[in-house]
Amino acid sequence: MGVVLMGTFMVILDTTIVNVALPQIGIALGAGSGIEWVVTAYLLAVGLAQPPTGWLADRFGRKRLFIASLALFGVGSLLAALSPNLQLLVASRVVQGLGGGALAPVGMAMIYELFPADRRGTALGIWGVAAMAAPAFGPVIGGYLVTNVSWHWLFLINVPIGALAIVAALRLLRDTGYKERRPFDGVGLGLISIGLVALLLAFSGAGDWGWGSVKTLSLLVAGGLFLALFALWVGRREDALIDLSMFRVPIFTLTLGVIGATVIVQFGILVFLPLQLETVRQLTALQVGTMLVPMAVAGAITFPLGGRITDRIGARVPVVVGSVLLCAAALILSRLEVDSPVSLIETALVLQGFGFGFSMMPNSVTGLNALPGRFVAQATSVRQLNVRVMASFGVALLATILAIKLDGMPTTGTAVAGSAIAQDAYNTVFLTMAFSAALAAVLGLFLPGRERNRQLQADRAAEFSAADTV
Repeated sequence: MGVVLMGTFMVILDTTIVNVALPQIGIALGAGSGIEWVVTAYLLAVGLAQPPTGWLADRFGRKRLFIASLALFGVGSLLAALSPNLQLLVASRVVQGLGGGALAPVGMAMIYELFPADRRGTALGIWGVAAMAAPAFGPVIGGYLVTNVSWHWLFLINVPIGALAIVAALRLLRDTGYKERRPFDGVGLGLISIGLVALLLAFSGAGDWGWGSVKTLSLLVAGGLFLALFALWVGRREDALIDLSMFRVPIFTLTLGVIGATVIVQFGILVFLPLQLETVRQLTALQVGTMLVPMAVAGAITFPLGGRITDRIGARVPVVVGSVLLCAAALILSRLEVDSPVSLIETALVLQGFGFGFSMMPNSVTGLNALPGRFVAQATSVRQLNVRVMASFGVALLATILAIKLDGMPTTGTAVAGSAIAQDAYNTVFLTMAFSAALAAVLGLFLPGRERNRQLQADRAAEFSAADTV
């Protein structure tokens, strides 16, 4: 568990640790423009690495893939730290992303398969602590390193940690889980890769280009077309890269919907609350990062608790309760004023942490429990892809709402009035998040309760017992 947590934490940490340091990196490298590709390239590479993860894990084993991914991530980190210009830094971030993209889904699959069916919620809840803590601690660590040490250490810090993780993985990890030697679907990988890149680029640029621009619409159409071609292609193959028959299991598909609605709230707050605090209240990046720590602590408490509750009574109760808490947090943020006390913001963040912790892992473990064991590695990669795409879509949508509200309001000559206008625009963004959380709560009502959960656990236990006997 510790080895998998270490690898997962490193990869997810790198999605946020660099954000606060982009201006300083741009100045150090003499980059007048394009510095945002340091983040964008990493996120795109992570997304591209995830579709083949299921095939690689089934073909070569979870342990080998996990160690290879750690090594590639470490190499990319070292190259990034030594990069003398922006072009090499972006290329190094691609290497990082390709290595790190597989770590989260394969790590999740390993944890799921190492524990008995009635303890998987608790185990995945503990694993989820890394997923919750990393984005919250990223801005704090990044702000400290770039302010007091050097931007190179944003990447160099991964090298010794990664080396230690590889040694520990070689000694401690067991290679368990489903294995199958099926041909590699190169055509399917090409189709889904092009489709994902097009969609992620569209979501990334829609805020600047506009949803009705030629660029955005062209990328959206191209992405949708290639993903449709991918679905047609894999639907006719027995050795498909991703077996779409898993989506015929209603519980699994439902959990993806709930996760998607939840992710919009989580990433929305992680992106837009810091922006609001820095632009409206003029707080520093380090101050904002410190304010996010209680949210991470709250999530660290409720991730294992939500998983344990799911093991006992099913996902319905924790998911609905967690979604309601997320909705309450977003509603509080949507009512803020320029001079609202910081304690009110911290209250909302703690509710956010509790809500996300209660709702996220119960969905994940229930979705996996609803599927036969041969789908586990593929399902974890699909789950991570769902998180990646919905986070990008949600941030793009919320950024568009923010831009519309700011453009549609009259300008004034006073800083106080300008801050009030900006605050009202951000409030609309947070209100939109509240609606997404409410949707997650409604969908959560259809998740399994106690009896159905016991049946799913019994089915999975019997399946793994039969596999062990064989």
